[in-house]
Amino acid sequence: MIETNISKVIIEQYCKRLTGHLENDVVIVGAGPAGLAAGYYLAKAGTKATIIEKKLSIGGGIWGGAAGYNVVTFEDKDIPDEIGVTTQKQGKLYIADSIEFAAGLAYKAKQAGVEILNMTEAEDVVVKDEIVHGIVVNNSAIMSLGLHVDPFCICSKHTIDATGHPAELVGMLKKSKPELFPQQLQECFMDVEAAEAGVVEKTGEVFPGLFVAGMAVCDVYNLPRMGPIFGGMLKSGKKVAELINEKM
Repeated sequence: MIETNISKVIIEQYCKRLTGHLENDVVIVGAGPAGLAAGYYLAKAGTKATIIEKKLSIGGGIWGGAAGYNVVTFEDKDIPDEIGVTTQKQGKLYIADSIEFAAGLAYKAKQAGVEILNMTEAEDVVVKDEIVHGIVVNNSAIMSLGLHVDPFCICSKHTIDATGHPAELVGMLKKSKPELFPQQLQECFMDVEAAEAGVVEKTGEVFPGLFVAGMAVCDVYNLPRMGPIFGGMLKSGKKVAELINEKM
């Protein structure tokens, strides 16, 4: 029966991909601009990387631009040019269609070799000998319904919190180790220039085995928010990939 053949190939292929990525060089939580950029540059360098995304779609906040106006901005276009996104100069800014940007970045990341598991949510971190060794995951639908169903683990040598504003992995670690992050995890009032520079500068390892990139950096270090300008997000993803590739 063709119906069961369809089901069989889907289930077999997904299980093959999943079991092949239970152990990784890097696991990235969050498939927004920073997470996708990190995955792209890691995979491009030959590093085995998997991105976990709890939502059905990937791209994070790219799709909606500003208040649903699906246009995004950059201060420079080096990375958009590299991934093949069309940009136009408007004064001191470059603009791009947010749909093309999100789809293009995701496509380049996949073509580079990163694995992306959507509808998969991190609910905890794996910590051994004071080192983060990966994440504990569950199906997003199970999590949203609040069902008591046990998770499984996806392990890695390095883990990146690219969850955006919540800084979810750092928040999980903070529950058991509040002394590491005594301040509240949140970004401050909008200041585009300070945020764009700070998010790149502060990108890095915050606990052995755990790195932060993108808006998670702003939450951890109480930096300003920056709105629909994405150069800092992309540069943060590239920087964290370079830091980890050096370690690898």
